Amino acid sequence: MPRITPLELKGPAGLLEAELLEPETPPAFVATVAHPHPLYGGDMDNHVVDAAAAAVERLGGAALRFNFRGAGRSEGRHDAGRGETCDLAACEQELRRRFPRLPRIGVGYSFGAVVTMARLPRADEALDPPAGVLLIAPPLTHYDFEAAPDASVPVAVVYGQLDGFTPPAMIRRLPKRWPTLNGCREVSGVGHDLSSPDLGSTIRRALEDLIPKERVSATRAKRTSR
Repeated sequence: MPRITPLELKGPAGLLEAELLEPETPPAFVATVAHPHPLYGGDMDNHVVDAAAAAVERLGGAALRFNFRGAGRSEGRHDAGRGETCDLAACEQELRRRFPRLPRIGVGYSFGAVVTMARLPRADEALDPPAGVLLIAPPLTHYDFEAAPDASVPVAVVYGQLDGFTPPAMIRRLPKRWPTLNGCREVSGVGHDLSSPDLGSTIRRALEDLIPKERVSATRAKRTSR
């Protein structure tokens, strides 16, 4: 059975409420999972965040989901993405401390995707870039993802077919703008909330585009042998 560990991390604005989901066997990679906009009810218990963390675990990874400042039991106040980028950095640091040699994937849904991309240049400056980034329903109509063209890491996107914030027409233009884009995967018949039984499997396939292939193969071999 997967192991779930509630955590209270030291963040730049106070304590951050978090939860670490680990597989039965030693993880092959790690991931941060960032939630949607807290001023519109987003938190780490969001169903898309839950599906993303479960997908990471199913592939043999350890997932750290957390509440941004001011959400849930995390201290501090909403900071329009600026301070939230520092919150994400604190979570990345916790994963480095626990799993210092494992590749790390950044996963973000909606506002969490914005913060995940905003964090990339700073991670590059610190010589600690992720192995890849998965953007789930990035709100392309509301935020400018200028960090992406400068990113040297693979990027994958999951989006809803009917999402007005992530229109398929804008998705089709992404390969020209994001040279490191590995692939875009559509969830049929849903909007920005991505309420679909196919969500988990779609996220897993997108993650497989980002995880080093030898890690995926090793994880499958472990699961088959049990």
